[in-house]
Amino acid sequence: MPKNNKTKKARQPAVRITMAERLSNYLCPLLLGGAVCFSVVYTLYRPAAPLCTAGFLAAAFLLFMLFDKLKKRPVAGGLIYTVMFFIIEMGAGSLLVTGAYNSSSFTAPVTWFYGDEGNYSSQPFYLGAIMLGGGFFMISILYYFTQIRYRSLGAMLCILFPFVIYAKRAEEMPEIVVTLIVTMFIAVMVHNRRLDPSMPSAARGRLRLDLSYIISIALFVTFTGAATMMIEKPRYTSELEKNANFFNYYSTGIGGGNYEQLGEDSSQRYGMGAPSNEPLFYFETDGVNSEYYLRGTSFDYFNGDIWKRLDNTDDFSYVYSSVMPEYSYDDIMNDMKVIIDTNGGIGEITEVKGQVPVKHGRLYDDTFAPAYLPSPYGIITDYDRLAELPYKKYPQGIVLRSPNGSGNAKVLNDSFQFMDPSGDFYEYAYALGLSGEDYVDLLLKNGSENALRLYEDYSSAQSRFLDLRNTSDRVEELAQKIVKDAHSDIEKARLLESYFEKTGYKYDMDYVPQDKSIDYFIFEGKTGVCSSYATAMTLMARSVGLPARYVEGFACFEPAVNTSPSINNSKSFVVRDSHAHAFVEVYISGVGWLTFDPTVPDYKNQQQNNGGGNAAMLLRILSRLLLVIIVGFVIVFVLMLDRFAELWLRLRLPFMQPDKRVLKLYRHLIWLINYSTRKDFSAYTAAMLSEYLHTTRGCSPDKLIALFERVCFGGYTPTSEDWQKAYSDYRRCYRYLRKIPRPSKLQKLTAADA
Repeated sequence: MPKNNKTKKARQPAVRITMAERLSNYLCPLLLGGAVCFSVVYTLYRPAAPLCTAGFLAAAFLLFMLFDKLKKRPVAGGLIYTVMFFIIEMGAGSLLVTGAYNSSSFTAPVTWFYGDEGNYSSQPFYLGAIMLGGGFFMISILYYFTQIRYRSLGAMLCILFPFVIYAKRAEEMPEIVVTLIVTMFIAVMVHNRRLDPSMPSAARGRLRLDLSYIISIALFVTFTGAATMMIEKPRYTSELEKNANFFNYYSTGIGGGNYEQLGEDSSQRYGMGAPSNEPLFYFETDGVNSEYYLRGTSFDYFNGDIWKRLDNTDDFSYVYSSVMPEYSYDDIMNDMKVIIDTNGGIGEITEVKGQVPVKHGRLYDDTFAPAYLPSPYGIITDYDRLAELPYKKYPQGIVLRSPNGSGNAKVLNDSFQFMDPSGDFYEYAYALGLSGEDYVDLLLKNGSENALRLYEDYSSAQSRFLDLRNTSDRVEELAQKIVKDAHSDIEKARLLESYFEKTGYKYDMDYVPQDKSIDYFIFEGKTGVCSSYATAMTLMARSVGLPARYVEGFACFEPAVNTSPSINNSKSFVVRDSHAHAFVEVYISGVGWLTFDPTVPDYKNQQQNNGGGNAAMLLRILSRLLLVIIVGFVIVFVLMLDRFAELWLRLRLPFMQPDKRVLKLYRHLIWLINYSTRKDFSAYTAAMLSEYLHTTRGCSPDKLIALFERVCFGGYTPTSEDWQKAYSDYRRCYRYLRKIPRPSKLQKLTAADA
């Protein structure tokens, strides 16, 4: 008998779950997973985010249905799932190994995933591994903690992934993405708790997916997003680079950048944050130029997104001094004088007159204490007073204020001398008219000690600053096209420098491209900040044979007021954190390193208005306030839809014919009842409708209902008096038609009606 009972029980048909019930169970977990997937792919490779999210949602739905079947057979289902897990994860691992093998570095996947070097490039193998292995793992978590054992903390594991990745990559997650993730997680906690499969069937709640539910969710997401965007975060960052850690981005992490350290890597080409526009220090000089470029450090090669320094111990193995002097502008010109004299002239130059003028400079501030000296390239340190100076100059023009760069320097109050290559010096370079090939031929043919020194200096620049790794063929082709009519180095550099302004490029601190590659900036986006412009020109200059280096420092152009000069006939500049800047240095044959700034001039116009940062912030606040107002209006409109419909009807009724307005008002009566009950009463007869209203509302516009029957079925044309009575009766009952009265109120209305 027990055996028969077991057999009978086993043969009982299983309860079938409709597709609508499945969708109700799956909806919120799938949307949560989709939001997480989108946020992860968005930071790894933005263009692929929509397609990957769509694929994830489709795969998650199919896997949810498969897991539903597997859980009916715990043992066999568990084995099948385990096999699937290992196969899929091994496939993901194979993709990672293949991608690493192709890049010749087994650390490349980790570097790409965490953005340790600012990588945002398309890597199909790595992205495929993330989607395959990580996607399957996340789908499994979502299914288990929402369909088998409801645990909100378990589902929270999924939303931690994007936050960790964004933090590791030192990026800020878009506000709308944060809003969607949090909203979907709340929906999972509310919705799937009521549908918790581990609860007894009788104890489960049923969630009705009607219009009200959908509108509520949509409004909650919109309003939460608007409110989130209204909250400004206290960020103080460079307006030109929108990155508070312009120099020490990698050494200190997010926030707290004070521009007092130098980093081994350049800043990100696309940063974030609002500017502070606060002064960092002041620069005083008797130089004649209206702007100066104060350098921090230069970089050697481009890794596809940022610049890095080569591990070259020679850079800091010795200090320029009177014993080991720097081969700079004055030395180059002295040797060039000998070459020109023995050669009988070069280009338009038959003799060299004068030298690069030596000027005085002073950097000062009461609080700014950098480990380096933000100074022009031509600062002089190779003379007998070197021991008295509080700074040391190293190769590549880096000037440190403490020998080991430990950052323990005093506040900035340093005076120095520097060679100031003014406009006349650039004209001298034009007059020489030398290309790199001409220069090498000239020096080798001359063969003197002077020529050998010049050749050695030029060869050193070529060996280090012609690196074209991660530079595409079309960038090289464009550079060649730009300089095709130029002969000398200075002509080529000027053409490359002016190309961006002449061809309509834009400076925009808020612009975030869909593709962060330098090729996209040059050929498609044509919008960015100084680091992209400087990167583009450096690579282009190298493409046409010009030794060039990417430099980060400050653009010094804003006159300071109310300062006490300590240098005769001097002028002072204020240097703000918003003046952090990237520019280019190109080695010009016969001249040496000269500075070029390819960034379009708009950035200076923005900075000269000291209130620019506050104005931008005010504009953002106003725009977000407008969004909140719009969302608030939508909410009010939805909540008061029936009242807006009523107002619109009453405005139109006086302009209708008598019979038309009776029919219109009756149809509106049906709509009000449908709206207040979320049911359809259009099939009710007039008598049924009147009875229903008396029973549930305690009030019915019987005069309107009776007039409607006469007009609709009897062909009666109502008089003005008929209409007024029917309309007055409707208005008397209106408040109870749009909203079902409370039980206590209904009793009073029913008694009064009786």
